[in-house]
Amino acid sequence: MSTTSDDIKKAAQAVAKLERQLALQKVKARKADTRRKIEFGGLVIKAELNQYSKAVILGALLSIMDDLGREPELEALFKLKGEAAFMDHLS
Repeated sequence: MSTTSDDIKKAAQAVAKLERQLALQKVKARKADTRRKIEFGGLVIKAELNQYSKAVILGALLSIMDDLGREPELEALFKLKGEAAFMDHLS
C-alpha cells in the first residue's frame, strides 16, 4: 500500500514541478512581450512620431503595411532609412 502512496506523492511532485516550470515560462513570455512593446514605443519616439495622436500613428502604420503589400521593394528602402537612422544615433 505504501508503494501506491509513494507513487501518488511522486506524481504530485512531478505535477507541481511542471506547474512551476509553466508559471516561469509564462513570466518569461510576458517579460519578453513587454520588452518588445517598449522597444517599439522607443521607435515611435525616435522617429518623432510621438507628437501625433495614437490614431494618427496607427493609421500611418496601417498605410505603410498597405504600401508594403503593393510594393514589396519599399521594405528595402525603409530598411536602409532605418539603419541610417540607427547609425546617426550611434555617432
